[in-house]
Amino acid sequence: MAETALEEVWQDREIKFDQQPQLLKLRKGEFQIDSINSVEDTKGNNGERGILIVTNLRLIWTSAKSARTNLSIGFNNVSSVNIRQVNSKLRGNSQALFVMTRFNSTRFEFIFTNLVKNSPRLFTTVQAVFRSYETTKLYRDLKLRGAIIRDKELVMLPNEQVYEKISGIWNLSSDQGNLGTFIITNVRTVWFAVLAENFNVSIPYLQMKSIN
Repeated sequence: MAETALEEVWQDREIKFDQQPQLLKLRKGEFQIDSINSVEDTKGNNGERGILIVTNLRLIWTSAKSARTNLSIGFNNVSSVNIRQVNSKLRGNSQALFVMTRFNSTRFEFIFTNLVKNSPRLFTTVQAVFRSYETTKLYRDLKLRGAIIRDKELVMLPNEQVYEKISGIWNLSSDQGNLGTFIITNVRTVWFAVLAENFNVSIPYLQMKSIN
């Protein structure tokens, strides 16, 4: 049977500028959390009104004048989200959302201004979704030497269930190998060394391509 091609998930991993509108469509597993009208891209398109869509994977800003003027900012690239004063052509001196990012060793700063007065929705929504994305990385990302084991027990994630815990499993990634414990849950597989529990690995099923 031919191996099914895996669809690359780039939406939360990349920053894209001025893409074809069809490339901004939500992928399978991505869902819209909020859609905020009258948002200015103050840093890149000062004076231009647009719409900001917040999904569970990224921020999508599209100009109201031209759908070809757009941004896609994956949350994995975001380092901080802050509120500061800014001078907007459409709003004047007002508070704006500063999104600091890093992608391919390059730093980008994005500034979004809500053109609707006295509406904190832009700030509260983006900050809450980014915080949620950051605190759920262990469900998605491979983690080496993390603080995931305490007193020989797995630090459980919300709604995680342990299916099996197997002692006496060797990790042969080094020349001499390391003896440890293997844990299988509904979210991931975890291995840690018996003699040093901080020598460990957490592998979510989302990161697995095949098991042989």
